[in-house]
Amino acid sequence: MENHTDAAILELAHGRYADAGDEYTLAAYADLSGTGGNRRSLFDPDGAEWAGYAVESFLLAAVCYRLAGDDERARNRVGQGILVVGDLRDDVLSDAVLRAACFEWVGHLRTVVGDADRAATAYDRAASGYADADPEDAVSWTTNPLLQAGTNAVCHLSRPDDVQWDEIHGSDPSTALTRRVQFARSRLPSMVAARIDAGTLHAPRGSTEYGTGQFRCPDCGSDDVNYVADTVLCLRCDTPVDRV
Repeated sequence: MENHTDAAILELAHGRYADAGDEYTLAAYADLSGTGGNRRSLFDPDGAEWAGYAVESFLLAAVCYRLAGDDERARNRVGQGILVVGDLRDDVLSDAVLRAACFEWVGHLRTVVGDADRAATAYDRAASGYADADPEDAVSWTTNPLLQAGTNAVCHLSRPDDVQWDEIHGSDPSTALTRRVQFARSRLPSMVAARIDAGTLHAPRGSTEYGTGQFRCPDCGSDDVNYVADTVLCLRCDTPVDRV
């Protein structure tokens, strides 16, 4: 079975953003139906939060379509992501933390298409929801798939700067959830703008190796590599590298 996420990353490496958007869209559909790599569907009673990875794919698809100059398709993917998290929040999920995470996703998605006012409203609701939930171990919730997928999306959009977990969540474990909302609200708009201005969405960071001496980028000459999507890309410019 084809891995559409890996296919999307390879399209990113070649700068084919419309095709990457299509592959990320297919990855989202596969995850929602339970035929993707996680094998959890949107309505899985024991794992609906795994739909976060589908929403991550919708968000990345929207960024790709914006890079391809197709703002209408970008808005469509954002709308699909918002519909999914709205359904999760209102009809599937019961935990207050996860419901708050759905509002956080709405903030991320609206940010991608420049809908700043409604993004701010969604972030306010997410922060209030996290504060009202006040879980005993806030940090442990950050590894839940619905929240982990959001962290993945923010880290991906931060490339090549590569923000780290502690930058997003802060140093105080008790405020990790509200801190992540504050971080996204203040930093995600500039990350998205940087990607659009540069005309590039970098491949996500996988396993990395520096000064390999085994690979050489044909474009920039670096031998620092990123092992991702079952291939080897230049860590600096995402070009598929040659073995020396």
